[in-house]
Amino acid sequence: MKTKINSIIAIGILVFIAMACNASFTTANISSFNFGKNEKGEPSTTSFNEGDKVYCVATLSGVMGKYKVRFKVEPSSGSPMTKDVDMPGDGTAYLEISNVAGGEYKAEAALLDESGKEVDKKSGTFSVKGGETEK
Repeated sequence: MKTKINSIIAIGILVFIAMACNASFTTANISSFNFGKNEKGEPSTTSFNEGDKVYCVATLSGVMGKYKVRFKVEPSSGSPMTKDVDMPGDGTAYLEISNVAGGEYKAEAALLDESGKEVDKKSGTFSVKGGETEK
């Protein structure tokens, strides 16, 4: 009976260790995600005019090691655009979009670790006045 209990405890400890090795404990996150007319996203805005450059800006915190920010921008009609930005640590990653047509856009920034696993994600919307939006 005593060896049976010891075996169960040993198996339990091994399972716990195996689970801990596969678990990813990270504090890396996207602390803010906003839009602006410059690479700092300051002042933050969600309203642009046709012809403006639009910057999607993700600020990263707790990043140690190699990470990637995957930006995805989807117009209300048309094909989505994606771009990856490599990040060696904390800082700001941005996506610059030129020649933006009028309409509504959904954008997201996903923080990926070295293995490509998504660690955090933030999203938002912005609008561009002009073209189809003015009738």
